[in-house]
Amino acid sequence: MQGRLDSPLTEQGQAQASANGALLKSLGGVDRLWVSPLGRTTETAYLINSHTKAAIEFAEELMERDCGSWSGMTLDEIEEHYPGEWSQRMQDPYWFKPPEGENLQDMLRRSHYFLDGLFDDDWRSVALVTHGVMSKVILKFFLGLGEDECVVCRHPNDLVYRLTFTAEDIETHHFVAGGTPQRGIMRTAPMPASGPSP
Repeated sequence: MQGRLDSPLTEQGQAQASANGALLKSLGGVDRLWVSPLGRTTETAYLINSHTKAAIEFAEELMERDCGSWSGMTLDEIEEHYPGEWSQRMQDPYWFKPPEGENLQDMLRRSHYFLDGLFDDDWRSVALVTHGVMSKVILKFFLGLGEDECVVCRHPNDLVYRLTFTAEDIETHHFVAGGTPQRGIMRTAPMPASGPSP
């Protein structure tokens, strides 16, 4: 559970970030990069921007989930030291909150105002450089996903989502490793249904 802890990008991560930047350039570029201020996303943004040459802005609203006292622990360690909480997480991954941390609804609340005003300045296109769990929350916000749909969204490091806003709809595509566009969202196998919200 890395959460808000940091680590430098590996060589593979650097290559993936650069490839994502090249992809954005090939798609017509972006006017602005909104970036989580954590070190790994900042490094990613500068590699992307070596291709896009966009304005860069930092937004704390895009930071990764706060994993609380689980930060820095492996999944095996969490399961060993917090067996009851781990079981709750597996049963209700959307609403479960790690000790002293956030659940996905908390993340939606803290990012809502920022996401709602993202295009207030008439930017034609923007890119968000953020994290895997926050990506789920962003897709939920814009696409109106249910809780169970949100949980099964995937965003590996070599993937870029493109949301195209039209008068009728939001067209969603994803690109893996700079490849051809694939319609919709990348998903994992369905998780158990979420319980009632607390």
